[in-house]
Amino acid sequence: MQLNKSLYTIVLSFLILFFGCQQKENKQTSQKENQEQNIGSVKSEVLHAKTFKLEYKDNLKLLHFINPFNDGQETFVLLPKGNSLPDQYKGHQVISIPVKNVITTTTAQTSMMEELGSIDAIRGYVDKTYMYSQDIIDRMEEGRIISVGYDMEGNAEKVILSDADLVMVVGSSSTSSNSFPVIQKAGIPILANTDWQESDLLGRAEWIKVFGALLNKEAEANALFESITKQYNEYKHLATQAKSSPKVISGLPYKGLWSVPGGASYLAKAFHDVHVDYPWFDNDQKGSLQFDLEGVYAKGKDAKYWINVGMINSLEELKGVDKRYAEFDAFTNGGIYNNNNKMNKAANDYWGTGILHPEIILADLIKIFHPELLPDHELYFFQKIN
Repeated sequence: MQLNKSLYTIVLSFLILFFGCQQKENKQTSQKENQEQNIGSVKSEVLHAKTFKLEYKDNLKLLHFINPFNDGQETFVLLPKGNSLPDQYKGHQVISIPVKNVITTTTAQTSMMEELGSIDAIRGYVDKTYMYSQDIIDRMEEGRIISVGYDMEGNAEKVILSDADLVMVVGSSSTSSNSFPVIQKAGIPILANTDWQESDLLGRAEWIKVFGALLNKEAEANALFESITKQYNEYKHLATQAKSSPKVISGLPYKGLWSVPGGASYLAKAFHDVHVDYPWFDNDQKGSLQFDLEGVYAKGKDAKYWINVGMINSLEELKGVDKRYAEFDAFTNGGIYNNNNKMNKAANDYWGTGILHPEIILADLIKIFHPELLPDHELYFFQKIN
């Protein structure tokens, strides 16, 4: 057992040394053979997102990430393949662009790459069990996209051998893995994605511009986001014509605690955009508020609507979890809707395509709360719980 562990360590060390040297040699050769590549004239301007910024200067791109957990900032240098790195940018993580082999870890990341026509650049994903896109599932079954696991523990060798030029992980206050230093030492940058920390739906969708910058597809990303924003704002304006503002609550208790969206959260802002009454609008938290069932009952018992009830698919199932749920008005009046209409065995496309297409989410919410405003719209991400 000890011998196998030692052998694994030797092999992994060799791979790190080999790929690190190979990357350096390839870069030097490319610099000799090619002229400096231009980053192009199309640029992306960040309009809604708060957790990243883009700069275009010195014939490269600077991708700044604002850490929402400690207000720190990390800068990645997006350097055209073959170009030399200016001295003033040494010390930052460098990503050679356009990226060609990306390891992704969320369905939102893969959805954005798919929509930019770059599915061929997806080299790895967590596990096919947690994927909604059938195209990605097929490619994983064919071996064209590898499975790396959530934190890549024990899979550093696989990632290095995959010829990946970027690993994208989920950014959090405790983003870490024993595999990350090994992967980075092999010359593969790791980018922590914090789209889920954006406090409004359009801010989350605007992360498409990060992928546009990485793939040299700013024109496509800009056009897509502009179209999404235009449709979102049209639905938002339509909602102002609503004749009422019904009360709505969201979520379901877990281990005795009910997490409700804070008044400054992305969902509360969506509620504001569709003109409903939300009991916690006066709260300024971007994250969730914790209550017991009685605390939510006191403010939300009379809510006409109740959405996002976890994995629940029927009223009987909901009542079976806790019979007190049947005392809510939304239960007795048939006003419960869940965001699991696009779900397979374990993956919910609300968290994939839905991140990029908030205009569809807004249309669904208008259909639920103000059906007279969108009589022909069919619910896409949401479904009624009967």
